[in-house]
Amino acid sequence: MATMNPTTTNPNGARPTTSTRAIAEFPDHAAKAVELLSMRSPSFALASNEAACIVALMRLVNFSAGTRVFSAGDETNTGYMLLVLEGDVSVDTGNVRGGAKVDISVLGPGALIGELALIDGSPRSATCTAVSGVTAAGLSAAGLQRLTETHPQVAAKLAIYIARNAGDRLRSLSDQLQMYDQLTATMQQEIDQLRVAVKRNG
Repeated sequence: MATMNPTTTNPNGARPTTSTRAIAEFPDHAAKAVELLSMRSPSFALASNEAACIVALMRLVNFSAGTRVFSAGDETNTGYMLLVLEGDVSVDTGNVRGGAKVDISVLGPGALIGELALIDGSPRSATCTAVSGVTAAGLSAAGLQRLTETHPQVAAKLAIYIARNAGDRLRSLSDQLQMYDQLTATMQQEIDQLRVAVKRNG
């Protein structure tokens, strides 16, 4: 059986271990996970039986509101990804290297989080915090390895699914950055106009 032992941070900084149970013990949640994994664009989707193979290796985990699920820069807590089943998760840049935190998005049911670290073992790239109570299905590195050994074609499709998910998120982030650039340019124009007005009136 695949194992997953996420550690989460609550607001006071403690890092308790979040207990998990095989999602197969919760048929309703398992069915929802299959449904969410199968809900992709018509150009690419996991078939229900393929999604079921993945879900069979997942574990159910719950996070209370305010719990930090992942921390940007964390190098030790990278061995799993989560499929959000219920609730919302905020994503931000954290304050790695002393920089200011920048909010990125809020993700709800159907969103994958932590998938890049699962694939390449790199440090967490963003901080994820439960906005509300969150129920998620987690796939560990051990579960992914088992899927590769028992259902290699499904594992390959999952890799494509993850890549497309990451691509969608990058495009969304790019759109946000363009919007910020436009806002910055507009604000700069207004500042310049105010400076000119002040000089004229001075």
